[in-house]
Amino acid sequence: MKKMLSAITTYFITLLVIGTCSAGNDQDVAEGRDIWFKSTFGGEHFFSNILPNPPFSLRLAFDQMLTTPRDSRFDEYGVINDPDCTPGDASTSYLDKCADPESTGVIGVRKFPNPSGGAPLIGVTCAACHVGFDPVRPPANPNRPQQENIHPTVGNQFLQIGKIFKGDLSPHDPRYQIFSSWAPGTVDTTLLENDHINNPGMITPIWSVPDRPFFDVTMNGEPVRAHRGGQGGEDDIGCEQATIRVYFNIGMCAAECMVGHLANGPGGSQTPIDLAECRQICPELLKAEESVGKLCAFLQTPRPPSLVNAPEGANFIDWKVVGTGKKVFSRACASCHSDGDRSIKHNVLSDDLIHPFSEIGTNSCRARTTNWMAGHIWAAFSSDQYKERPTGGPGFYRNMPLVGIWATAPFFHNNRLGRHPGDPSVASLITAYQDAMDLLLNPDKRDEPGSIQRTSDLVQLPTPSGVVTLPVGTPIAQFASIDPNSGANLCPDFIENQGHYFGVELSSEEKYALTEFLKTR
Repeated sequence: MKKMLSAITTYFITLLVIGTCSAGNDQDVAEGRDIWFKSTFGGEHFFSNILPNPPFSLRLAFDQMLTTPRDSRFDEYGVINDPDCTPGDASTSYLDKCADPESTGVIGVRKFPNPSGGAPLIGVTCAACHVGFDPVRPPANPNRPQQENIHPTVGNQFLQIGKIFKGDLSPHDPRYQIFSSWAPGTVDTTLLENDHINNPGMITPIWSVPDRPFFDVTMNGEPVRAHRGGQGGEDDIGCEQATIRVYFNIGMCAAECMVGHLANGPGGSQTPIDLAECRQICPELLKAEESVGKLCAFLQTPRPPSLVNAPEGANFIDWKVVGTGKKVFSRACASCHSDGDRSIKHNVLSDDLIHPFSEIGTNSCRARTTNWMAGHIWAAFSSDQYKERPTGGPGFYRNMPLVGIWATAPFFHNNRLGRHPGDPSVASLITAYQDAMDLLLNPDKRDEPGSIQRTSDLVQLPTPSGVVTLPVGTPIAQFASIDPNSGANLCPDFIENQGHYFGVELSSEEKYALTEFLKTR
């Protein structure tokens, strides 16, 4: 047994030092895609058995979502119906009938037999958030997609995760109001492994991975050459390790390796997940580590959607000004949003470097996340260089790639700049993109209703001195990021759509040309 564990550990360390894997063969890619869509690595035990009970006491509205009729499920929750399922009957666990016995009828939401009997256990895969509609081939009816309408890594900007999280709560519960502050297509990945900062971030698209720059970093002194991930550059030691961190985040080995680290440090603080210890007590981690190489091979393959290739897509581009827009981009944007060589065909329009949030000026909450810091729960998943930043890790935003930006509005890390597309049609995506670009380049047009999220009902807020009632209209940021030990507000930043004022000085003609040029990328 010890020899087997030693061999697996050696194999895993080899993957870690190599960093992001190569594309792999066709079989690896196919198997990696299957893992992406179907594998939970035991996370269903967390969502079904641990999360609804203390210390979390949070029951997610999976039942409400899955028992919503198939023809209105996307409208209600923004989830993507599994094209391989059909409306079910009284004999099905929920409302859909699927050839795959683990499919619930929603892509990425899986069901498993309950060892104790009763309702199935519900878990989620990477696909639950990252799968969306193909911007080039959107469905005519988003409640009835076909396989050709599915894009595996675009990121579902319609997904209302906050609605699923708050579905079993009273509107007077402060958590209900916090989850209501999450824009469609965002999620606070530090909610369950809580850093007490409300920091919902966009579900980022994953494409053009081979074209992104590599960085040489170290992990515990060992060299790693990898892409930089995370909106603040947190997942920076390779695809394999970042993927393992995601699986912990969606419940893998929670009872064995995660829950005990949430508040067993001094003063109830976090302590890091111990991967070596976890391998000894949780077989699911070993299974995940054996699988992530193939999953990362799959993630090397997606390419950004091309508006030019969409039916009638080229008609949405004013080709007369694209050449001018390219020059404007080179002069006004490329210092951050370029890999430095404009002649490379597959430029992702980013150098993937990081900047202090104060320099960017956008809402700071996502940049303040602490889970990857030394001594915190995900310390095993960030580089030595991340931990050696002046802040100990947090406080930075990464220059996000702009390829495919025409299909992913609203903008900013929190999806709060611009109107949300009403549907996944190309025309709707372009309308949302143009609105977001207009607000990005003309910040005087940004209004208060989109800038501060406020409570919709009276809120009963527990405090050390008793329950305090907050009135309707209270800024949610006033109470959403309170340190339970000190009582300090860890992110007193109320305005959601501020910042990134670069390009404001351009003329109206230059702004228009820039907007048209980016549609072609």
